[in-house]
Amino acid sequence: MGKFDDFPRKMFHPDLLPLKRRIIAYIIGIPLVYIIGRFYYELPNIVCIPLTVGSAIFWAVAVFMELRSNRKDKEFKNDIDNGEFHQDEKWQQKYAEYVNKHDFIQVKGDSMKADLSRRFLSISGIVMLVISALFFIGAILIRTGLLETNIILAVAGLLFGGWGAFKYLNTPVRAFIKECGEKYPEIERSYLNGRMLTYKRNGELSCNCGINISGNYTVIYNSKRIDFIDNAEIGAVQKHVTKTKYYGNQIYNGSVFSYTLIITLKKRSENDDPKQYRVKLNEFQLEMAYKALSSYNTPVSASIREKTEIGGI
Repeated sequence: MGKFDDFPRKMFHPDLLPLKRRIIAYIIGIPLVYIIGRFYYELPNIVCIPLTVGSAIFWAVAVFMELRSNRKDKEFKNDIDNGEFHQDEKWQQKYAEYVNKHDFIQVKGDSMKADLSRRFLSISGIVMLVISALFFIGAILIRTGLLETNIILAVAGLLFGGWGAFKYLNTPVRAFIKECGEKYPEIERSYLNGRMLTYKRNGELSCNCGINISGNYTVIYNSKRIDFIDNAEIGAVQKHVTKTKYYGNQIYNGSVFSYTLIITLKKRSENDDPKQYRVKLNEFQLEMAYKALSSYNTPVSASIREKTEIGGI
């Protein structure tokens, strides 16, 4: 059953072959490009030869970039282990410039619930609700003599309205408020006086994350949930940097860095594993949050992972 469940993942994210095997495949593929183009598709030499040469250059560049990335992986790991990753003079200058322009923000609003609800506001949900209203207005005002037209418009309005309301209301705020329980007034007071960092990113690595740091509580959130942390229970705070390497059709496409603040609570007993909370930030926000919680700091850590795709570029 395990192998069967793993099949869909491997279909779209196959295991990465060793580099030596892929280089052999590239070498074999170069003459195949010419043979297939010339004899299967019956393309003229003026097309086949440049296509073959272009393929050879493309694979050679991909191998060179991957070898350079592998070499930088070792440097990246060494810089992390030596504590030099964020000590570079140029990086420190960029960090100072970022802080001058994008310092911690103060919470605006009369309540924690209102502020968090604003941060989870779904623009697409509002757009769907507006479209739903337009359909309903059309169903009421349009007079074509055909009842079916008005029914279709009304049904479309219901569909867009239902989906829009779901996207607008489906946030983790209500569950978080309930989880706070009797501590809500104390957590809210801490939150409203706290310093805030927010991080939004679109695309494959899309996220909606944030951290609110105050004297008594730290509140973190992502697109799925919100958590509060009693600062007295924090045992350690760590910066973690991940380098994700992307491969499309077994060809190296580049890499992306992501930055995570890890907050580890104190052990409640010797047998229990300490609870951890993670929040994604950009590289400069990570340093800002790390310094703001400096009394709990531990050394930075790192990891490298590989992600393969079928047809990805």
